[in-house]
Amino acid sequence: MDLYFLDADFLPLTGPKDGCSSIVWSERYFENGSFTLHFPKEMLPEVYDAVYVRTGVENGRIKCGRITYVLTDDEEEAGGCEMGGKMLESLLDDRVLAGKGCSSGPLTQAVLSAVEANLRSCGVEIGESEWIDDAVSLTYDWDTMSEWLYAVLRPFGASYRIELDPGRNVPVFRIVRGIDRSSGVGQNLSENYNLGQAVFSSSFGNIVSIRFERDTADVKNVVYVEGSDGTVIEVDTSGGSPKREMYKAVTDVKSSDFADTAAYTAALRQRGAEILANYTEIYHISAETDAGVSLVYGTDYALGDICDVADDALGLSFGMRLTAVDDVTEYGTRTLYPSFGEEVRQVRRLIGGKRY
Repeated sequence: MDLYFLDADFLPLTGPKDGCSSIVWSERYFENGSFTLHFPKEMLPEVYDAVYVRTGVENGRIKCGRITYVLTDDEEEAGGCEMGGKMLESLLDDRVLAGKGCSSGPLTQAVLSAVEANLRSCGVEIGESEWIDDAVSLTYDWDTMSEWLYAVLRPFGASYRIELDPGRNVPVFRIVRGIDRSSGVGQNLSENYNLGQAVFSSSFGNIVSIRFERDTADVKNVVYVEGSDGTVIEVDTSGGSPKREMYKAVTDVKSSDFADTAAYTAALRQRGAEILANYTEIYHISAETDAGVSLVYGTDYALGDICDVADDALGLSFGMRLTAVDDVTEYGTRTLYPSFGEEVRQVRRLIGGKRY
């Protein structure tokens, strides 16, 4: 895989380079992705000053990340170097939503209004986003933009991407929501269902191995959300199942920040939905597949899509969202490691964060 090393303006310093012994692109749907490169020391002087690294255009996309570290290791084969960092979504780790307030309206409009008002000349442009018309009241209180975006979009099965425009070398922000490519197990999220199903199955021969995890220990389906003035709103997603309740005080949601009681309670209800999105029953399947199998990543399926995942030996069949893809190239051999659902350990780490 050829790579291009870029300066702070996304202009090439050197490349294409094909001297890496291994390249790992770890793309994530509900959090920032990352990358890791290994290459000989002789290559370091050419790439040391790079700020970003990118691939060529593949299926209309460029993978691009911001370099955060470089290290050398004499014990590594051929005395090599390691370079790594985060994908471009991490550019919004450097921006906060200034002040305290609320952005209301259809979800896409509310999110884009907040993002556009807080980019502050960081170089990211707004591109065409998936339109999601659910009415929301999204509160913010000096939140880091990336954390806020993942939190407010997650209850709707949505996320955001920042990708380098192939023609202009400009990072472009857009809201995304996966296509339902399953046979009907998952919730249909898009009018583009006719693009075709994506089935991952050992019996189909397009996955080599599979690992399954299930965790119900932290499930909650009812939350009592208390605002700063003592108003309590119940958000119930139990749908007739046994109720598993919790309580959260959200002192940053203040009635004085809203025009009327209806807007205030809508904001409390929205925050409750965000909280419960982190306490669902967790199913996680990780698999291994060759890059050249019948389903082509980026063409037949993409990050965020709902796919059929089945294993005859385990007797498992699910419609699950693709939430992670590790694209690994080692000495010219490329392997994909797709993961579906929620990673148990990752969710446990996220619960209890600043916003909740």
